[in-house]
Amino acid sequence: MASKTPIKIRVRRMDYEIPAIPRYWYRENTWITHFMNALSTSFPDGERFFIHAVRNFESQITDPQLRSQIRAFIGQEANHGKEHEAFNNALIEQHDLPLKSKMGFMKKALAYAKKRYSPREQLALTVGFEHFTAILANLMLEQTDVIESLDAMYGDMFMWHAVEETEHKSVAYDVFQEVDGDYWVRVSGMAKATFFFMLITFRMQYSLLKHDGKLKDWRGALGFAKFMLLKPGMLTKIIPEYLDFYRPNFHPWQHDNRALIEKYVEQLGEHELRAMDAA
Repeated sequence: MASKTPIKIRVRRMDYEIPAIPRYWYRENTWITHFMNALSTSFPDGERFFIHAVRNFESQITDPQLRSQIRAFIGQEANHGKEHEAFNNALIEQHDLPLKSKMGFMKKALAYAKKRYSPREQLALTVGFEHFTAILANLMLEQTDVIESLDAMYGDMFMWHAVEETEHKSVAYDVFQEVDGDYWVRVSGMAKATFFFMLITFRMQYSLLKHDGKLKDWRGALGFAKFMLLKPGMLTKIIPEYLDFYRPNFHPWQHDNRALIEKYVEQLGEHELRAMDAA
């Protein structure tokens, strides 16, 4: 099967300079900030797992375009892991957040997944996680105030990550369809990915709020509920696209959002040029 990705997947090495980070850097909301911190904490080792899962099958792919896109996928994911790792380390250094234990938990959980699941099941898990991140990225880019609420480099970083998750959103899916294609393995992977995504993210968020003594910050909790359920609706507004994944004839690019990322791609290009000039 040939790749169905209709756009160029470009590897960008952003090398963000991390400034002083306010402790509650998302609208001064404790609950949303620690939700975003939990996401960032899971990214570095999560991205490495995705690379591992796709790389297991790289040698079986014969389509030259898809092989090229696999290499770009690996490059993008490796850079995502690097930038979020630097961001996480800054949170540790600047605010003494207990993220090292959280990252240790992620390493153990993913090591267990490698032992527990076969390579094709790991690939199906990756396909599920990639769909989850792609639809969350789409929502963040559609609801422009989400990114506009992020100050300084972390707004740029999450925007860059969202753009690239969109660019490569079908690579793992196309690889899975080429080497396996079993519908039940695919949807089972999505169900497992959903469970693990929710469990790990909310577990980390709870732990960080408890560390800060903010579990009873009801104003923050209400703001988080609005964030998840109403605007931007990080949980509710992704439901239609999430459920689409369970259709037998689903493909990620049936939701063609190329036009959505065009202006952001231009901004990323300008960032790269500034970085080159500074170097």
